[in-house]
Amino acid sequence: MSMANRRDQKKEKQQRRPRAPFIAAMLLSSLVLTAVLAWQAQYAAHSHRSIAEGVLRDYAALAADEYVRRAANQIGYYGYDPLIKSLMGHVQTLDRLPTLPGFRAEADDRTRAALELVRDLFLVRFDSPASLLYTGNDPEVKSWLANDFPHRQAELQKASRGFLTVHPILGDQPHTFIYAPVNGDATTLAGFELATDALEGWFQSAFQRAPLLPPSLAKGNDTNAWIGLTVYDPGGQPVFRSIHAPSYDLEAERAFADAYGGILRGMRVVASINPEAASHLVIGGLPRSRLPVLLGLLAVASGLLAAAVLQIRRERALTQLRSDFVARVSHELRTPLTQIRMFAETLLLNRVRTSTEQQRALEIIDKESRRLTHLVENILQFSRGDRGTLTLAPRPRNLAPLVSEFVEDFRPLAHHDGTRFKTRLEDMVVPVDEDALRQILLNLLDNAIKYGPKNQLVSIATLRVNGTSQIRVEDQGPGIPESERERIWHRFHRLERDALSPTDGMGIGLTVVRDLVALHGGRSWVESGSEGGSCFVIELPMAAPEEREL
Repeated sequence: MSMANRRDQKKEKQQRRPRAPFIAAMLLSSLVLTAVLAWQAQYAAHSHRSIAEGVLRDYAALAADEYVRRAANQIGYYGYDPLIKSLMGHVQTLDRLPTLPGFRAEADDRTRAALELVRDLFLVRFDSPASLLYTGNDPEVKSWLANDFPHRQAELQKASRGFLTVHPILGDQPHTFIYAPVNGDATTLAGFELATDALEGWFQSAFQRAPLLPPSLAKGNDTNAWIGLTVYDPGGQPVFRSIHAPSYDLEAERAFADAYGGILRGMRVVASINPEAASHLVIGGLPRSRLPVLLGLLAVASGLLAAAVLQIRRERALTQLRSDFVARVSHELRTPLTQIRMFAETLLLNRVRTSTEQQRALEIIDKESRRLTHLVENILQFSRGDRGTLTLAPRPRNLAPLVSEFVEDFRPLAHHDGTRFKTRLEDMVVPVDEDALRQILLNLLDNAIKYGPKNQLVSIATLRVNGTSQIRVEDQGPGIPESERERIWHRFHRLERDALSPTDGMGIGLTVVRDLVALHGGRSWVESGSEGGSCFVIELPMAAPEEREL
């Protein structure tokens, strides 16, 4: 064998090698690559978002720190300081505790503005005998004042602002008391109880006084519009809430602790940043989650892979069907050709002994020629239908004589099986293509002979049903299960019981029938026969009244 022939054989073997595994591997690799890229994109977006959220939380913490410093200084400097100084002056001058109305009447403007923070005044003397003056009427508060002050003398000496702030819980309610020694003598203390509900206005003022974040961070915009603040008292109840409620996840919490001498110790502030401000505060803004898009892309890629795999499987199945079809066609054609050739040689070599044998040989040659013609016509019709080039030329014809003629033409093909035909034909005019109708009827009769028992009776009828014409071909075979009655019209499909039987068949006869009937504007189906077999029904439209005269 020459080198050229070997190369050609090798090339042909490579071309015949199935490519489906390679294509499936490539598609699977594409899906994996898409999944990896989607994961990387989501990871990058998640990292970017985490960094951006961290920056925004840092800004929230910065705003909270600034607010703690500002609010404590404002309440301490403009509230507590003037109140304590004015109260000390009254006590030193009058040597008694003033009333709230008298205190307000004699106060200057700064003190009068701070007096809204005062709920009650008190004065405690620890000289003998000890005494307590208290402008309020709460016995629990009065008892606490009398019992608590002796324990605060050491703390007062260390107070950085000259006064002490205490935040006890009395009757499940938080209270705040501010007091200082009179004339530096820790045996005489004066002070006031804080009106906690009055703090809201002071906190609001501290919030609105200036931006909590430098305007340079937001290109000159008012940063407070993006910040939500809530101040909680020592009992956890909100004392102040800005108009921008802190309903955002990007938040930070700070305690007032020792700010301005601990005047608001026990309180805390929660600051949050509106995520919509991220585009102003963080370069690139707060990225949106790409997960839905990535999941959609992954789903599309998975769908394409599934579709490709399904298409490959269908292509392989179709290739197998075509291979089986070629084998069936070869077998179907070989049988009549072998018969024709054998009996033709017998006649040519004059091997027949009697005229009866000669007649028998000629009948077989005629029968096999008809069968061969029928097979070739089926293949041609199927090929035209597959390419979409199948066309008809219908004209009004009377069905009864046509069907009778076609049945007679088919009788020689069924003679050896002993099959008998019974016709019940009703005259009716139908627009049909004669050649197509012949092909339809011969295919149905061929199926009846092929899959039915020997010596059976095949009934052919034409009748009118609801303004249409029907051709009914009924055999006495085993019948067709209801689950298969639609699938048998598909190309190359054969019943499982027939696929394992020696019965010849290409699986295209009924496909050709349905295609030809559809081109006539009709329908085709199969139903149970009257004696347990199958009844194939062809329904065709009747000719228009003006076309019924032949």
